[in-house]
Amino acid sequence: MNKLVTLLIGSALTSLIAANGFAAEAAPAAAAAAAPAAIVAPVAPAAPAKDDASATVKIAYIDMAKVAAESPEGKAAGESLKKKSEQLRSKLDAKTKQLEKQKAAIEAKLPTMTQKERAAKAAEFQKKVEEYQKLARASELEVSKLQDKLTNEIGGVIKKAAADYAKANGYLLVVEEKGVLFADEKVKPKDISEEVAAELSKKGKK
Repeated sequence: MNKLVTLLIGSALTSLIAANGFAAEAAPAAAAAAAPAAIVAPVAPAAPAKDDASATVKIAYIDMAKVAAESPEGKAAGESLKKKSEQLRSKLDAKTKQLEKQKAAIEAKLPTMTQKERAAKAAEFQKKVEEYQKLARASELEVSKLQDKLTNEIGGVIKKAAADYAKANGYLLVVEEKGVLFADEKVKPKDISEEVAAELSKKGKK
């Protein structure tokens, strides 16, 4: 199957960056001179704030084509599309043979035909060719519409499976692999394509 719907439209998250806190500077030298008996100890800088978000936010991505190819729904859709394509191809092949046979018959009789008869046969054959071309275009459109329909259906199934898996495993965001242009190393998104495909396989066996 060449075309699979897109799903879970999203972009890469912006980098999760910890905000650094800084302690107040040590007291100015003038203040220390005014109170010579006091011991002014330098204030150590505060430790950088921990980026708790990067440790708790779970992000994942999936390869739509891979999940579709491995899932029962995707395999069934592929078989359905293949079957329809073969049916239409068989029909076109039969028409092609008819045209070739008709062409050969016309060519065999050309020497004995008058100019008027040749023109009539040529017009008749041209009409058959145009009918064939119309059938070919209609067949191509039928396959394209079926492919779009199956792609949308599988996309919906995968979207639901990904959402169910994400909720069950604590993921806050799932995006499509080709939609991730950049991800900071702090984010560390996980590829859950295999897991989602496995979930779909389990549901398919029930």
